[in-house]
Amino acid sequence: MVIIFQLNQPVKIIIEDMSTEEELFVQEVEYGERFEVNYIHSVERSPVSEVFEVRGDGIYTMESHTESFGAGMPYAGEDVELKDGTFTIKNINRKVHGGTLRIRPSSVFPHHIIIGDTDIVISNAPYKGKNLEVKLIKSYFRGD
Repeated sequence: MVIIFQLNQPVKIIIEDMSTEEELFVQEVEYGERFEVNYIHSVERSPVSEVFEVRGDGIYTMESHTESFGAGMPYAGEDVELKDGTFTIKNINRKVHGGTLRIRPSSVFPHHIIIGDTDIVISNAPYKGKNLEVKLIKSYFRGD
């Protein structure tokens, strides 16, 4: 009974302030569900979209979409496709360091996290100016 209870625990994605550990956003997600982080690159001034996947042991980088490969732009991966002026790096399949995504939202350009139909503008309050952690928690109680 305890094993079934543990295995069926819902997984939640949490965005929290790294300094205070304050939970700023909580949403239940499914294993295998993907979410995006979209922003304008500060140096290249071009849009970037990174696709991540929820897994039992953390968050994985799956794809990156960008219009250029300048300084600081995502580039790792062998499966690259160019379509309509956008480079797409597919099948990255790399666990985010520690399984937790860390983001410092831009204060100049819009910065979004899109989870399902939810578009979170992390360049606005209450996220603006904070170092954020996007992490997964298995729990019936946390973030409720």
